[in-house]
Amino acid sequence: MKILLLAIRSLSRFRLYTVINILGLAMSLTCVMIISRHVYRELTVDHFNKNLDRICLVTQHFEQEIMPRFYYNFNPGTGIGDARLVNNPSVEKVAPFSSFTEDYITVNDKKYNARILVADTAFLQILDYPVVSDNKQIPLQDPQGAVITRNFARKLFGTDKDIVGKSIQHSNGKTITITTVLDEPVDKSSIQFDLLVSLQLQERWGRAFHALVLLAPGTDIDKLNKEFINSKKGGSKEIPNQLLPLGKSYFDKTVNMFDDTYLRGNYNNVLVLSGVAFLILLIGIFNFINIYTVLMLKRARELGMKKVFGARAFQMLVQLVGENIVMIGCALFIAWILIEISGGAIESTLGISQVNNLTFDLLLSIGILLLLPAITSVYPFIKYNYTPPITSLRSVNTSGNSVVSRAVFIVFQYIITCCLIIVSLFFMKQLHFMLNTDLGYKTKDIIKAQFIKHPSNVWSMPDEDRTKYFNNINRLDGEIKQKMNASPLFLQWVYGDSPHTIQESGIRLKTAEGEYKEVCSEFMSAKNIQMYGLQLKEGRFWNDSIDNTNDYKFIINETAQKLFGITDIETTLLQPDSRLWSTSRADMETNPPYHIIGVVKDFKFTHLSKPTPPLVISNFEGFNTQKLMALIVPGKKQEAIAFLKKLHDDTVSGEFEYSFVEDEVSALYKDDKKAAYIYSLFTVIAILISSLGLFSLSLFDVQQRYREIAIRKVNGATTRTVMQMMLRKYFKLLGLAFVISLPVSLLAIFKYLENFANKAPISWWIFAVALLITAGISLATLIWQIRKAAETDPAKAMKAE
Repeated sequence: MKILLLAIRSLSRFRLYTVINILGLAMSLTCVMIISRHVYRELTVDHFNKNLDRICLVTQHFEQEIMPRFYYNFNPGTGIGDARLVNNPSVEKVAPFSSFTEDYITVNDKKYNARILVADTAFLQILDYPVVSDNKQIPLQDPQGAVITRNFARKLFGTDKDIVGKSIQHSNGKTITITTVLDEPVDKSSIQFDLLVSLQLQERWGRAFHALVLLAPGTDIDKLNKEFINSKKGGSKEIPNQLLPLGKSYFDKTVNMFDDTYLRGNYNNVLVLSGVAFLILLIGIFNFINIYTVLMLKRARELGMKKVFGARAFQMLVQLVGENIVMIGCALFIAWILIEISGGAIESTLGISQVNNLTFDLLLSIGILLLLPAITSVYPFIKYNYTPPITSLRSVNTSGNSVVSRAVFIVFQYIITCCLIIVSLFFMKQLHFMLNTDLGYKTKDIIKAQFIKHPSNVWSMPDEDRTKYFNNINRLDGEIKQKMNASPLFLQWVYGDSPHTIQESGIRLKTAEGEYKEVCSEFMSAKNIQMYGLQLKEGRFWNDSIDNTNDYKFIINETAQKLFGITDIETTLLQPDSRLWSTSRADMETNPPYHIIGVVKDFKFTHLSKPTPPLVISNFEGFNTQKLMALIVPGKKQEAIAFLKKLHDDTVSGEFEYSFVEDEVSALYKDDKKAAYIYSLFTVIAILISSLGLFSLSLFDVQQRYREIAIRKVNGATTRTVMQMMLRKYFKLLGLAFVISLPVSLLAIFKYLENFANKAPISWWIFAVALLITAGISLATLIWQIRKAAETDPAKAMKAE
């Protein structure tokens, strides 16, 4: 305790330097801890499950170049699953489930959109979601039972209290009762849902099934996967299963998950954030050590006297560590206050989650409080422990020049600041480039809204009921078409989806050499192509008078034309490895090749970091259960939204949700936006930290050179001359730092762009702006102090010395 009191008393003698040092470090720690909490949350997705190392997703892997898919062979009517898993001794439990991301439920005659998972009792036996309240029964054992999340319960009922026992109506018309309420887990879950309903609620679900697997303790997943592959080599015609550990699935992009039930992370984004945190921490540490060195210089006589009177190295170390602990502790306290104040704004603007995790926060704080003092005390201890007392007693006022160590620290701060500015400017330039690149199709003023939704039991209805249902749907569809066609608010409209939703995995077609290549496949009608304004390179588009739905015809893009080496589209046929669709037509036993009727210019339907994939387009009129897409008359956006909402309320009712294609395309770059905005924000903070350090260092230098400045003034030096003399040193350091930062920042940019197919050019002005910003901030920080010193009365300055 005495050591801490002594440290506080010593630091209070130089309050200005101490406060600047604490504030600079506090800003640095705030950034580091905000990013650390987010990175920790990203790296611990699904870690709330006690048996995470034994939980896997079932995927199917193909021998050909087709993207693996998240799929499980399961018959919900009989409850029979894949025997290779169910009967495997290494598998304890298999939980089949299916996702309905755009389903709905009804409460008090009001429809609500809902993400529903259909599952059995094993689902919540494998996953450890925290339970808020339940009816003491096994969840989903009752066919009419349902499990609801706490957040969705609040949306439906305005509260999460006394929810168990309440009834809601499923989209299939059956009444289900809430038996269990789940809370949000401490760690983020990769599987997203609002409601869980029982597999036994109906016999046929009409959706593909997925599965979670709980393995027996000690199971070697790699060995088990090899067994599945080897069984295929033994002559099995089934597609081999492969188990993907749930703990690795969040960052895995090799498996097609098909819908947004499953969150996917971006590991590169985590690396970028970690790099930013490290750079900000370095700036904070350099700044702290540099200012603390100034404090030590101002206390040099004190430290020299202690050594003269017998102070040992250990006592010096204890004092330095104690002072560092006090300052770092204060900075840590301020940092947590800033985090609590800014947490909501940071999460909403930058998308950096700030969920409290007491254990992690405590460990992070303890780590900072223990490690940082050890780092920041090393240099001052070495410097003053091994310096002769006489040197310490005479070190102040002997020279106005900064010591080499402080110059080195300043250069490092300048290097990091320049690099951050250059990289953040390029990130913004690359983001602007991607958001404003011509995609090759229209996106502006195209609205999307879901109208008709089939209930999950539509194909299991009795024939008479299904006939009545479709008659009603056709009536609603006719009303929608009539009103949409009559509205002057729209130039065109169609059922379907926009190009940016095209799946990157698709079908396999044979090349001229006999090899099969995977291409993307999409269904588009003539109206859809016209709405998005795809550009024709050669051949023709669909003609409804001569082209029928599901004809054996393709329109391909330029990349596909190059991939297959097609020079004459009229004579070239493309052969799929299997049929692409099935109907009741007589030719279903055959697999005929496809004729090419046209080639469209390449358009960007994937993230611009990726090259344009080969694409084949089949002729198909959109279903009325797909999104209604409409091109709005310019300037009529609000009127169009109001019209569609009323039409939705008058026909299908329920929650009206809409989006604009240009906004959805922009959302593809949310991770790029996050990286650019984070870099920009924390670059500004890095500049502020560096400015605080530069302020204190220049204040010390100026104070040490008051007599020199006074003598120069007496001998005729002007204020301008004095300012040039004082600034020259700092701008030399800045110039050196800028030269070093150029290759470092270019290396970072090239590393960032190495996997980008479409890159913004690196412009010279980015480096010029970075230099001007850094020099301008430095000049603004220095000029006030130097001017004040230069304009001081020489007589007073000489007398003060």
